[in-house]
Amino acid sequence: MTVYHKHHIVPKHMGGTDEPSNLKKVTIKQHSIEHKKLYEKYGRWQDKIAYQTLSGQMSCAEAIKMTQILANSGPKTGKRLEASINNLKIASEMNKGKKRPEKTKKLISKANKKYWGNMPNRPWQMKSYVIDGKEYKGLEEIMKTFNIKSYPALYYRFKSNSKKFSGWTNTGSFKNK
Repeated sequence: MTVYHKHHIVPKHMGGTDEPSNLKKVTIKQHSIEHKKLYEKYGRWQDKIAYQTLSGQMSCAEAIKMTQILANSGPKTGKRLEASINNLKIASEMNKGKKRPEKTKKLISKANKKYWGNMPNRPWQMKSYVIDGKEYKGLEEIMKTFNIKSYPALYYRFKSNSKKFSGWTNTGSFKNK
């Protein structure tokens, strides 16, 4: 028994549709060859993964993992950016108010330090801040001036509603150093 696939002549990742004029009935082997040709012509990773999976060079699990890695690399623009923002909103709502185990907190902290430690010019560090009427350029200047040892302690002062830090606001605009 021969198994047939519907191959998109112009793949969906290149803007193709499900219109009958864009579909072609092919065998699995023909399908892999079609994607190999597309990969050789346009160099798109989506076609390479389709070709390797259909030809048996890669398992479905490996294809899914590789697709996730490649889809999340590079700059996010347009629909990718919108989808990322929506996913973040959904994840934030799902996790709101949940208590995390200490082990998870430590892993998150370690990952954040690694990520943010590689970013030399963070926007909020270049932002101007107003404390008791005086403007400061960036968090580093504030930490030195007020002898604050950690960012969480600094953030607490800005977010605190206590009378002790009532003059601390971060209403200034972002400015390059």
